[in-house]
Amino acid sequence: MLNSKYFIIRKGDFATDANKKIYYTIFSILLCLDDYFMNNSIDCFRIMTGSTIVWSIIEFILHYTKTRIIKPMYLTNYYNNKILMPRPLSIILQGSQEGGVVTTFGLYFGDRIHSLIYLLYLHFFIGYIILNLYSKQNTCRVASKRHINNNGSLLTMTTITIYNMYKLYLYPSHIIRQIKMLFVMIYVCSVWTYIAYKKGFRDVETHYIQNSRTIVEKKSMYNTFFVLGYDIFFEIGIAYLTFYNLFIVKY
Repeated sequence: MLNSKYFIIRKGDFATDANKKIYYTIFSILLCLDDYFMNNSIDCFRIMTGSTIVWSIIEFILHYTKTRIIKPMYLTNYYNNKILMPRPLSIILQGSQEGGVVTTFGLYFGDRIHSLIYLLYLHFFIGYIILNLYSKQNTCRVASKRHINNNGSLLTMTTITIYNMYKLYLYPSHIIRQIKMLFVMIYVCSVWTYIAYKKGFRDVETHYIQNSRTIVEKKSMYNTFFVLGYDIFFEIGIAYLTFYNLFIVKY
C-alpha cells in the first residue's frame, strides 16, 4: 500500500452550489432545535457549532496555503440569477456542510436509531440525496485530486484514531452512543459515495513507480472499493467522532 499512491478524484460543481449547503445547514439546525425542545439537550448544537468552526478553520488554512482552493460559490435566486457569495461566507458554508451537517445527522439519528419513525425520516433524507445526485449532470471537470496515503495524512489519521480510542477508554459510558453515531455517518456517506461514484462524480486513481517513472495503474474495482471505503470509514467516520469527543464528552 505504501509503495503506491492512491488519489480520490472529485468532479462536479458541488463546491460552488451555495443553495445546497444552505439547505443542509438549515435542516441540521432544525434537527438541533427538535433535540433541544424534545429532549432538553444541546448536544446537537454543541457538535454542530464546534465541528463547523473547526472545519471552517481547516478549510481556511487549506485555502490560504493553496492546498485546496475554495472556488467561487454562487447562490441561485428565484429568478435563476446567480449571486456571488463573499469568500468568508463560502468558507463557513463549506465548513458547515463538511463538518457540522455530517456530525449533527450522525448524532441526531444515532440517538434515535431504534425508532422506526426516525429511521423513516432518515431514509427520506437519503432519498433526497439520491434524487439530488441523479439530477446533476457530470461535467467531467476535475474539482480536486487528493492523495490519501501520503505520510502527513496517514500520521494525522493514526493520531486521531489513537485519540478517539483513548477517550473511549476514559469514558466507556459513551461507547454505545458513539457506535450508533458512527453507524449513521458511515451508512449515509456510503450511499452518497456509491451514487456519486456511479454518476462519475467520484473516482480513484492509483500511481506506482516503475523504473523511476510514475505509472497510472489501470482502473481496479478492488482499489476503488478499498480506497473509497477507507475514505468513508476513517476520514469521515472515525475522524468525525473526534468532534464528539471534543464537544460532547464530559458534559
